[in-house]
Amino acid sequence: MKALSTAIAMVCVATSALAQPGEPIAQPGTQPAKPPVTIKGVAYERLASREATEARMLDLLTPSRAKWGKWRIIGSFPFAKQGELKLALPIEAELATMKAGGPGPNFVATYTGIDGKPVSWITIDKKTADTIDFAEFPPTASRSWASAYVHTTVEVQADTVRDVTMGSDDGLRFWLNGKLLVDADEIRGLDAEEHRIRLDLKKGVNHIFAKVSQGQGGWQFQMLPGSDVDELSLQMLEYHLDVDFPKTPEAEYFRTIPLLLPPETVMEVGGLAVLPDGRPIACTRRGEVWIVEGAYEEPPRMCKTKLFATGLHEPLGLAVRREKRDGKDVTVVYACQRGEVTCLIDLDGDDRADRYEAFASGWGVSGNYHEFAFGPKFDDQGNAWITLNVGFCDALGKSIVPYRGWSLRYGTAGDMTPISSGLRSPNGIGFWKDGQAFYLDNQGDYVGTNRLAPMYMNGWNGHPSGLRWRKDYTPEMETTGKNPPLSPATVWFPYRKMGQSAADFLLAAPRDGLSKGAFGPFEGQVFVGDQTLCTVNRVTIEKVGNVYQGACYPFRAGLQCGVNRLAWAPDGSMLVGQTDRGWGSIGRARFGIERIIPTGKTPFEMKEVRIAPGGFDVEFTEDVDAASATAPASWKALSYTYEYHAKYGSDEMDTKRLDVRSVKSISPRVVRVSLSEVRSGGMGFVHELSAPGVKSKNGTGLLHHTAYYTVQVVPK
Repeated sequence: MKALSTAIAMVCVATSALAQPGEPIAQPGTQPAKPPVTIKGVAYERLASREATEARMLDLLTPSRAKWGKWRIIGSFPFAKQGELKLALPIEAELATMKAGGPGPNFVATYTGIDGKPVSWITIDKKTADTIDFAEFPPTASRSWASAYVHTTVEVQADTVRDVTMGSDDGLRFWLNGKLLVDADEIRGLDAEEHRIRLDLKKGVNHIFAKVSQGQGGWQFQMLPGSDVDELSLQMLEYHLDVDFPKTPEAEYFRTIPLLLPPETVMEVGGLAVLPDGRPIACTRRGEVWIVEGAYEEPPRMCKTKLFATGLHEPLGLAVRREKRDGKDVTVVYACQRGEVTCLIDLDGDDRADRYEAFASGWGVSGNYHEFAFGPKFDDQGNAWITLNVGFCDALGKSIVPYRGWSLRYGTAGDMTPISSGLRSPNGIGFWKDGQAFYLDNQGDYVGTNRLAPMYMNGWNGHPSGLRWRKDYTPEMETTGKNPPLSPATVWFPYRKMGQSAADFLLAAPRDGLSKGAFGPFEGQVFVGDQTLCTVNRVTIEKVGNVYQGACYPFRAGLQCGVNRLAWAPDGSMLVGQTDRGWGSIGRARFGIERIIPTGKTPFEMKEVRIAPGGFDVEFTEDVDAASATAPASWKALSYTYEYHAKYGSDEMDTKRLDVRSVKSISPRVVRVSLSEVRSGGMGFVHELSAPGVKSKNGTGLLHHTAYYTVQVVPK
């Protein structure tokens, strides 16, 4: 696999091949010495750990910086209804100790939580600006109508004030040094800029204490404290730390670099593409289209942005094509607004749209907030595909106006062909290598969990609200449930395990803009973002008879913000467009663009799981250790399905453990896993296949040891 960069090349100043005045002349057979890495005049020095290296640099860059402590949480405590957040629980008696310079909470104390269970403080691995998601931690996980507390400290060398923002899902009470600064007993989603607070910090240690309530759904808290260091210096420091100390095992194989964008550019990415010259171009949910320059510099510098177009209505998709206009070859940018697909045309090549042309319309817009429109994606015949959200009211999706909950195809002249109905929130369109069109849907009513499914002419994907726009519609479809045949899910994404809000479909192949062999062993596979959990996942698809089915796999977690759009850059890296406003994500940033870059190392992974008679063939990215790979004890399997109903989402239903009867070696990288049963029928069954005991030939364990294959049909 071709490495796009190496640690040796990661320096701030390029070295000339010729000696410069005052520079020692290299002896024959030796390499010139590399200049030291400096950040704002401070020499970067690698110490024994990431933490020590980072602390040294921050102390030198800002000797008087604020030093934040570790986050701790405790819970769950009773919270039966709104209005109870102000009721002080016994732990709040410790507010008296949380004065500036005081000792703070008693972290070894135990309290009585919900159901009379003892609870105590735990330290969590979160940075100051990270989202704290209580569902991640066993003491507070999966709990409705509850409350919990968080605590941290901030130490300053002199009295000072600091402006911060914060938010919560749901209610929030926030204290600094025992003084209540926020009191919001509300049911709401997380918005980290909901409250803007000025902290009056005293010399020494200051105590931050907050109480967060949970009604139903998400349960999160986030505080954005700003920084004492400028963004460019922080970005460069993060870059070099990531080179020397990858944060996670994934980062050793695929590192990430957020683009540093000018503060005036609010890059809430709705659509993302690449211009013919390689520069990224993105549309934002605020109606702007920006060109980004300097996106591929390493170490990162401040990018420049150019405003290509403005005045659009929440565009959520972008495509770039070279076309003839006025007898000239020009760049045409297709943007999908709520009510139309618009051609933005740069006639004179000055990076500014000179003409706006309506290309495609014909669907309805009622004004419901949930009526998003996604696309366009172009197929091999030059047709543009879009997908349309249903509206949302009274906890159900509604198709109040034409073609809400549909996929539509437009010919080169803008002529519309309705394709499939039954979509709910289809935030992703793509084409597999055989040209079949797919879409990604989000969990909700009639959608048990996120899914990938094909779009067929006159097909129906399960949501009933858009049936009224079918040519063969009869009222009995809604009153008796006599619906058209259901197009089955190709892949179900188990909720939370594989994300919560699937977004975009990016094929690792030239048809989606990737140079052959540029992204390691995953050529021909699909990448899918997740908006809530800030991840990118992998998908493999196969056709069994006339049915498409396949598997999903974890790929890269820990991105800075919710993933909404994906695109290939000309250097083979993956561009990731991000936003969280109104949709929420666990990331530390509110929006942006990030790059995922192969390091040149190949991870040991389950490359692809394929169905076989009585089980599955599993192909790995490297040769396996035959003894561990063929031992049934190295494997675990279970299966489950989802319920089809109007209720929002579904639990995993009809869960069953499956025995691993045998594992047979097929080739150095392929084994066949035979199970006691392979289940199909109904909505399809997810088969969760884990291989914690499998090793590579050189003794390495799997980077991710679980795959999730959705079975609709079993081959004979």
